[in-house]
Amino acid sequence: MIAKIDSLLDRITMYRLVLYVLIALIGMGAVLAYFHLLPFSPVTLLASTALLVVICWAMNTVFAFVFEVPTNIESATITALILALIIDPGQSPITFQFLGWSAILAMSSKYILAIYKKHIFNPAAIAVVITAFALNESASWWVGTASMAPVVIIGGVLIARKLRQLDMTIIFCAVALVVVSIFTVLQGKPIVTELKQLLLLSPLFFFAFIMLTEPLTAPPTKNLRWIYAIIVGILFVPQIHFGSFYLTPELALVIGNVFAYLVSPKQKVVLKLSRKIKMGPGLLDFVFKPSQKLSFAPGQYMEFTLSHPHADSRGIAATLPWLHRQPRITYIWVCVFTIKGAVLKMLCMQQMGKQK
Repeated sequence: MIAKIDSLLDRITMYRLVLYVLIALIGMGAVLAYFHLLPFSPVTLLASTALLVVICWAMNTVFAFVFEVPTNIESATITALILALIIDPGQSPITFQFLGWSAILAMSSKYILAIYKKHIFNPAAIAVVITAFALNESASWWVGTASMAPVVIIGGVLIARKLRQLDMTIIFCAVALVVVSIFTVLQGKPIVTELKQLLLLSPLFFFAFIMLTEPLTAPPTKNLRWIYAIIVGILFVPQIHFGSFYLTPELALVIGNVFAYLVSPKQKVVLKLSRKIKMGPGLLDFVFKPSQKLSFAPGQYMEFTLSHPHADSRGIAATLPWLHRQPRITYIWVCVFTIKGAVLKMLCMQQMGKQK
């Protein structure tokens, strides 16, 4: 059974899987809202979601044009859907303003709050952190309800399985449960009630499976991911505060993102097409020259984004491993094939190394 699930997951990209899960959550939210199980109407939820998607798409397109980088519409849509699930749907001009600014800030953070063209913070998290301080408007995390939990857990487990990060999510949840239990005992409160609230009435699982596991803002190695999960798990607990200042889930994640960057800085490299070689019918070798010299170790990976107008269900990004040790990379060769004469898809890294 697990082998079949893994086989199905291997046929879909990480971006597309997350996108499908988030769409399912929005759909479930609309159904629950229709039956008055959520404090808003399905129309306001869908309208707010559409607004966020449009703004995120527009801002992402503008910034991609200004910074001359390829766009990833799936990434922008994922950010919009996450915002729709953690911010109450717009029911007044103020809430619509909150939604609009959160979308603008989320997309801006991917390009402006970046080092070596790689964003540091989870876009949705940093957006609601900024709005909390600047607009005094905070995320409600309405997705963290008992009625939404089944879809969150099922979809989340699939995502964590796809990313091979179930261990990190389990450690995060375990740490949060332990810390809450300790605070509950020290405060003399009923532990069952507090744990029930954490498991069923908080965004614990959505946060763990959707937010924490984002590969671009999490550490790349197992040991660092475990430390990352422990740090964020401790800070996630609502009882932790500094005077009158209480931590929130989004702030906990932003602090964790800072740790992740400090221990494992990442960079974005723009590849310029140097030449292409026809290897056979429908088979091409594209040779790219990186915008800067690269150093790497075996086991590391690169995520390639190849923007083209006829992308299929597997998207425009592919993750490829470094196959051998090479101190410096001058050219990168990528094997590309066509599907039905139109769709380009990266298959494998055929050759890497210094060209003379």
